[in-house]
Amino acid sequence: MSASRRLPRNEDRQLDPRLPGHQRASPFVGDAIAGDTIAAMSANLLEDPDYDLFCQQKLRDLYPFFARLREQDPVHWCAPLNMWLVTRYDDVFEGLRDTTRLSASREAMYTDPLRPENRPRARPVIEHLNRWLLNVDPPRHTRLRKLVNLAFTPRFVQRLAPRIEQMVHELLDATCRHERCDFIETFCLPLPARVICTMLGIPPEREEQYRRCVEGMLPFSSAGGPGLNDTIDQARACLEELIDFFDRLIAERRQAPHDDLISAMAAAEEDGDLLTRDELFAMCVFLFLAGHETTMGLLASGTLALLENPTQFAMLKANLDEMLETAVEEFVRYESSVTRGARCALVDFNLRGKQIRKGQTLTHLIGAANRDPSQFPDPDRLDITRHPNKHLSFGQGIHFCIGAPLARMEAHIAFRAIATRLPNLQLATDQVTYKPAMGIRSLEALPVRVS
Repeated sequence: MSASRRLPRNEDRQLDPRLPGHQRASPFVGDAIAGDTIAAMSANLLEDPDYDLFCQQKLRDLYPFFARLREQDPVHWCAPLNMWLVTRYDDVFEGLRDTTRLSASREAMYTDPLRPENRPRARPVIEHLNRWLLNVDPPRHTRLRKLVNLAFTPRFVQRLAPRIEQMVHELLDATCRHERCDFIETFCLPLPARVICTMLGIPPEREEQYRRCVEGMLPFSSAGGPGLNDTIDQARACLEELIDFFDRLIAERRQAPHDDLISAMAAAEEDGDLLTRDELFAMCVFLFLAGHETTMGLLASGTLALLENPTQFAMLKANLDEMLETAVEEFVRYESSVTRGARCALVDFNLRGKQIRKGQTLTHLIGAANRDPSQFPDPDRLDITRHPNKHLSFGQGIHFCIGAPLARMEAHIAFRAIATRLPNLQLATDQVTYKPAMGIRSLEALPVRVS
């Protein structure tokens, strides 16, 4: 079931009287709270109807609930999901950077919620996910990132700019033929898919198969909790199809290299070291998921934010050169496509008075950190002039998003074209629906009136 919410205009939205004030909290507040007070706070959260909806990935509007978590129990043990939920900016910032006490492995996050009889069936999918760059620790991460960086260079990314601009205008040409359409179907979905496939070197006739299979793994790779048990068969089927897909394609590129990222990664070598077949395969799947679903979410949520806030949209159109860069950063902060950074505790340690045990999963809620009033004044308001804007949507530390320059470039080109070519774009619904995956925040549809 998807999560939906009604759409009050952000600039007219009143503060929810249930929410606590926005005073900056002491970074050591958890250590000073008595045990019975902590228990009372946790009990209040457990009685909150949003709590159950969040655990079921059905919560319509995440941010009031995130605000209550931040204020009442910023390091919260969530029994239904079998993980800690970390919500304050400072804690999320440090957690994403910490490689001493925390591992990037998501093994426990995927395995623990599974019923014992399902774990063997899920094993091939989990082993594949364990090879994703996002989920690997040093020194293996250092080696993989160095090899990928040899291929995925700034020069390689910049060479894509003219092709991306062409794609943007082709898609907007088609969009402009409609008076009303789903902007995700006509623009936000196809653009990043085409960019990633062009970058990797996926043949056009095989792009749809590739996209379908990678998206078919999303309900497992980006979900959490007991619901994982219901997504294993689809994820396995898609993984098996992708293995066959890439076995043939990588073999072709090794024999006859093209000017694409698959060929470059296959040839990347450092002191005689090359990516293995499984590592190269995992990188191809990971780059699509990381670069497609997240960028699609950025384009859709950024457009929605502008349509909900016509004053901000008018300001952007009138000052495009001056405000485009800060506007894109604000879109990334305001509705982060990546909602979590999962880590596994390597040792026992204390965080804000809570005892974290070795082997437990900590989910750093990026969407909550990006709305923390201690870092972002008036955080629930879209402000395309916001500066500084130290959001955490691209991560921190060694796992900072390798595709961030590409995502930013796509967004700059896309929003410049939207502001220029679709100045009268309007929202054609009073309710939007989000996909239920816990790890990715993306809209199901975005009905708009083009003219």
